[in-house]
Amino acid sequence: MNPRNIASAIVLSALSIGICASRVNAQQQDWSKLTADARAAHQTGDYALAATLYKSALAIQENTLGPTNPVVAASLNNLAVLYQDENQFTQAEPLYRQSLAIWEKTPGADTVLANNLNNLADVYRDEGKDDEAQPLYIRALKIWEKTGQIETPETAATLTSLGDIYHSHGKDSEAEPLYNRALAIWKKSGQLEGPEVTAALTKLGDIYGSQNKYGDAELVYQNALAIWANSGQQESPKAVTTMNSLAQIYRTHAKYAEAEQLLVRVLAINEKKLGPEHIDVAASAGSLALLYNCEGKYAEAESLYRTAIQIRETNLGPEDPAVLHTLEIYAAMLRQEGRKDEARKIEARTEKIETPRS
Repeated sequence: MNPRNIASAIVLSALSIGICASRVNAQQQDWSKLTADARAAHQTGDYALAATLYKSALAIQENTLGPTNPVVAASLNNLAVLYQDENQFTQAEPLYRQSLAIWEKTPGADTVLANNLNNLADVYRDEGKDDEAQPLYIRALKIWEKTGQIETPETAATLTSLGDIYHSHGKDSEAEPLYNRALAIWKKSGQLEGPEVTAALTKLGDIYGSQNKYGDAELVYQNALAIWANSGQQESPKAVTTMNSLAQIYRTHAKYAEAEQLLVRVLAINEKKLGPEHIDVAASAGSLALLYNCEGKYAEAESLYRTAIQIRETNLGPEDPAVLHTLEIYAAMLRQEGRKDEARKIEARTEKIETPRS
């Protein structure tokens, strides 16, 4: 299920929008049961059954209430959420559009209109249509500001989605305040534990790192890692990536003990989860070797460089640029140790490979 759409389903009843209950009572009972069963099937992952039930409810609603009734709009939205959760974006998009067209003409429907705008924007993002998603997110935010709902979880999700668009297009000065606003909302509501929070924190950390705000980057990376630790996800791929990013900051600022602790952990996690010969293990070994090199722990660094070279040669071949790059770094360390003869042998090997063959 797409995490952006967990709270996107809309629930309405005929009575709640002023329809005469006596006129549609029997039909309402039918579509209400179909809709409830569809939601249950959706939640249990039976998407095919859920789609069938939603379509049946829609047919009754359109026949009873007309195709432009808000109840129909809610069902269109909910069916679209189902399709989006299945990554069937081409089916979801027109349904969101139909629903949106109805809400735009429905007085007093600001909240559901904003939700619908957000849902359609999410589909555009899933389809890679950031230029179409951006104005919808902005419009949804303006509605929530107008209606005094600017500090809700839905608003925080929209802020981060818009921030993601700006961040992905290199507009970090626009993305940064959006992430911070979202984090402030989650903090105020006591919801600082979810995956959307760690995603915002890590992207904010990346932004701070690119701006040389290393202290700020260090803090948000640490906060993200603490959340993963509390939820038992400290070995997840995203947590490992964040540990690497934080370790790089530590190494750059000569906080070698802190960096070493993280990189040793990353290497152990990758070896356990991916196997000792995986290419990502070579990257982890190389990062830890570089740190040991900086610390002057040459014996530990040498062992790891050899490991990285062996894994990369096995996976990529002896002439791959990644292999050559690791060999060059290893040779530079040997020279630094005063082991010039050994360094020359490795350099001769790389020069022979890099020399174009006649």
